[in-house]
Amino acid sequence: MRLPVELLQHIIRVLATPSHHLQFGHSEHVLHAFHQLRLASHTLHNIATPLLYSSIIITSHHELLAFLYISPSLQHHCRALQLRHANHTLCPLIADLLRVLSPNLRRLALDVPGNQLALSMPMREALQSCVHLQDYTRSGYSPMQLFPPPFSFWPGWKALCRLVLDGPLVDNTFIQGIAQLPHLTHLAIIEPRWHYSDDGTEVAAFLGLLKAGRSIQRILLIYCEATEYYLNSLRRLKGGVTELDVPVHYVIMREGPPTPMSLIRMHIGDGTLWELDSQSLLTLGHERVSLYQSYSLSFPPQSVFT
Repeated sequence: MRLPVELLQHIIRVLATPSHHLQFGHSEHVLHAFHQLRLASHTLHNIATPLLYSSIIITSHHELLAFLYISPSLQHHCRALQLRHANHTLCPLIADLLRVLSPNLRRLALDVPGNQLALSMPMREALQSCVHLQDYTRSGYSPMQLFPPPFSFWPGWKALCRLVLDGPLVDNTFIQGIAQLPHLTHLAIIEPRWHYSDDGTEVAAFLGLLKAGRSIQRILLIYCEATEYYLNSLRRLKGGVTELDVPVHYVIMREGPPTPMSLIRMHIGDGTLWELDSQSLLTLGHERVSLYQSYSLSFPPQSVFT
């Protein structure tokens, strides 16, 4: 008995739906199933192909080249792209790929160490072309701004809803950039470097950030180690901020051997970040749960701040 095409589409979409709706790529068994479906019939091929290429993870130079030079009709299906452990020498190829994908790209996660994104003119221009982005994650630790002056800090991403930045300097330029994102609802900052005001604290910069992000519904402050430096910063924020209109959480990554820092930052970029402070974290597996501990900035446990 032949099933209606609509029912086949529904079944395959269910297969393609990840357990965490913002994670990138597909699991190995789903990828295998997709490839089998594409070989089964012309109808199943046409249904499975767009879903197979809708969310892509690239982890090597070889994979980057392969996806850059596949058929444009397949690239057209890509809505979400994550590049892991990208060497700065790949920036020209990454820029070429972003320009190709930019008309349809909605989610982007880049793990590029250092500050190569800001220093590379092709990368800046390619990012500026991704005007439809709704979700952007930048990990790999970049102590500089996304675009240093005289370049615009944000590339005109007016549709952006979720933003994750690794090691930014939270100063007036950063705050003004946040104010230019009218639909930003979720902001996560990994180990922020706060601009200290005259009183020697980061409280004024933090309050300025809250005020600038008029549409923000949640902020995550992420610290990869529970060092005294970061805990003192959290103490000052707790003491200087008494009323919050926006839920603010901080997440301390408790790194344990043999977990390298690069693995922690990969977890930050894999799309499950926004579930770190929810019950669904428990479904990620014990090896993941052991990495994270989430707290509310307003009501921190005494064991942390004493």
